[in-house]
Order: sequence, then C-alpha cells, then structure tokens
Amino acid sequence: MKKILLLIIFANFLCVQCVANANIFKVQNTKDKSHSIDLLFNYPFYKLPSSKIRTQAAKALYQELMNEKKSLDFMMYGIYKQPDIFNQIVSLCNGSDIKVRGIVDVNTKGKNDYPDTHNLTRMCKYIKTDFAQKDEMQKYYDKQKKLGYLMHNKVFVFSNDHVWTGSTNISSTCSGGFNANVSYLIKDKAVADLYRKEISQMYDEEKFHTDKKKIFAKDLKLSDETILDLYFAPNDNILNQAIIPSFKSAEKSIYVAMFYFTNKNILKELVDAKNRGVDVKVIVDASFANDFERYIKLMREAGIPVKVENWAGKMHCKLAVIDDEITLTGSLNWTNSAVNFNDENFLRIKSERIAKETKNYFDELWRSIPEKWLYEIPSAEGIDSKYSCNDGIDNDHNGLIDQEDPKCKLN
Repeated sequence: MKKILLLIIFANFLCVQCVANANIFKVQNTKDKSHSIDLLFNYPFYKLPSSKIRTQAAKALYQELMNEKKSLDFMMYGIYKQPDIFNQIVSLCNGSDIKVRGIVDVNTKGKNDYPDTHNLTRMCKYIKTDFAQKDEMQKYYDKQKKLGYLMHNKVFVFSNDHVWTGSTNISSTCSGGFNANVSYLIKDKAVADLYRKEISQMYDEEKFHTDKKKIFAKDLKLSDETILDLYFAPNDNILNQAIIPSFKSAEKSIYVAMFYFTNKNILKELVDAKNRGVDVKVIVDASFANDFERYIKLMREAGIPVKVENWAGKMHCKLAVIDDEITLTGSLNWTNSAVNFNDENFLRIKSERIAKETKNYFDELWRSIPEKWLYEIPSAEGIDSKYSCNDGIDNDHNGLIDQEDPKCKLN
C-alpha cells in the first residue's frame, strides 16, 4: 500500500511540474478563418527534443500535407527525426496524380547536417539539391572549413495556395518543439505564386544562390488588409529596402528576437534608434552571444537591454517588431552570408494584429529569461542553461554532450 501511495504522489508531482513548466508561457492560438496569415509560435518550454508532432507549426504543416491531393512544392534546409512528416512527404512523392518538386541543402561535400535528408532524397525522386561547385566563393568557403552557401529556406507551398514558412526547420529540435521559433501559414494566391516562381528557378532551371534572378514584391495587399513585402535572398534589397529603412523610421519601439546577427549596418541602426529615444530590446541565442561577445558588449554599452537565453533550446527566431505595426521575419539570419549568398525568404508584414501577437510572444520569451542574463552571458551548455546537461544535444558545439562536458559538472 505504501508503495502505491508513493507512486501516486510521485506521479502527481510530475504532472504538477509539467503543468508549471508549460505555464511559464501563455500559449497562443492565432488561427482564424478570416485571417490571411496564421501565426504559429513555439515556446522553448520542453526539456527535450522530440520526434512527435507537438508544436503549432508541425501540426499545421502535417495537416496541410495530409490534405494535399494535387501538388506539393517545398524548399527546406533538411529533415531529421520527424517521421510523420517524412512519411507523408514520401507518400505524396509516390502518389500517381500528385506533382512534387522538392529542394534540400547539401554542403560542398554533398552532405546535409540532417541525415534523414539523404533517406528522403533516395525515397523521393522529385528532390534536387543546391550543390553548385561553380559558385564564386566556393573555394573561399572550403578554405575556411565552412559549409558553402546554404539552401536555408523552410517553405512548403500547397495546391490550395497556402504557404507554410518561417524559422522552423523540420527537425526534432525545431518542429519537434525544443527551440524558440515562429512560423506562418499564409493563405494567398499571389504570395503562393511568388514562392512557386522562386522554386522554379531552383528546381526547373537549376539555378541557386548567386546564379538566381532577384525576386521580390512590395505592398501585396492580402484579404484582411495585411500588407506584405516578400523578398528572396540573395538580395541586397532586403537590407537596403526592408530592414534598415524600417529601423530608421521607428519612432516608439524595436523588439528583436534573433538567432544570429552579425551585420554591422543593422547593429548601427539599433544603436542609432536607441540614441534617438526608441525603446530597443534584444533577445539572442547563447551560442551566438558566446561566439560574438563583442556585439553583445557593443549593444549593452549603448544602453540597449540584451537578454541572452538560457533555455538549452535555441533562440532560433529571426524576427523584429517595430512600432506595434511592422513585423520583420522569415528564414533569414541577419548576417552578410544570409543576405548575399544563401537561398532564403524574408517577410516584412504590416499588420497591427500580427505585430501585437508577435510582441506578446516576445514579452513571454523576455520574461522567461532571468534578469542575470541581462548583464552576463550564459554558456549554451552547462549549469547556466537549464536542461542543457540532459538533453542529448551538443548545445555549444564543442564535441561534448551533456555530462561529457566539464561545464555540466561544475558545482
């Protein structure tokens, strides 16, 4: 009897802990049939990556894949430990009446960081890769031991003119619900056609990265009066026509949640905005902050509050909210490589609803990070970052996982 009581008490304790953990964030449901864009937020409250469909983004994508009967276009970085989505893509590829065009990334050695990608390309003959030895910068990247230009999109286009896009990779850490991400389900034919045009450049013409033509559209009016600007990288217009002008025109606030940003022009605009009285706040990933501490120091010395996450999961968003009206988002990290060489997509959205909901999301993330990390920088793996020593991930990319890493053994 005592053993049974102890088991019941322990089970109740675990249940309470799970609820408390989830309630750190107020999970938002932003789906509405009248909206032209559904926002799909993921909060980093899970302790472990997962192969299950448990995020808003994964659920929305899987539902669209299950409903598809005619055509599927996608361009994604890769896929890893997401069997339901993997199997449904394969099923569509093998459907006799379904037209499929898929594009995935490979590095200069012909490999993808996500090993399931190679299985997918073997099982679906309608997938091409971005491997292009003729790129001007390829030798430079090889010498620097980097991956070369990336096909970094996370995009699915369906025959009903729905587009699933954003910052969420199809992986156990992103769509599986470990990292912070925002994705979008855009319901508009003009937008879907622009994405199809970009996919055609890569799939039909086999042009990637700097070989592509610039595709962008401004002031697209969607069904609910949302105004959308859409850009595909490589394209310097993203900086010169979208990001920097948006910061220059900011009058009240700029809130940034970003995985990596090293573009000095963007950093300058944030400092300039702060100096003219704009409320600027920034959340960054711990791995970025440790690799580029000088940028964190620069912003903090300029009086910009910068919080470095300590979740274990990554701050994987690529977004900013400006003056409660403009949202900048997409797959694009704010780096020179992303803007000038990678295959990416970038959205500038003018909508008070979307800005408000995104600002609420930002506020929840901000509150989840202790005030200590407003002044210091936590290690991406170790006792500083909760759950990181038991998540099976090499969070700081030093080749050591969990208890193998000395930072997880500090008192």
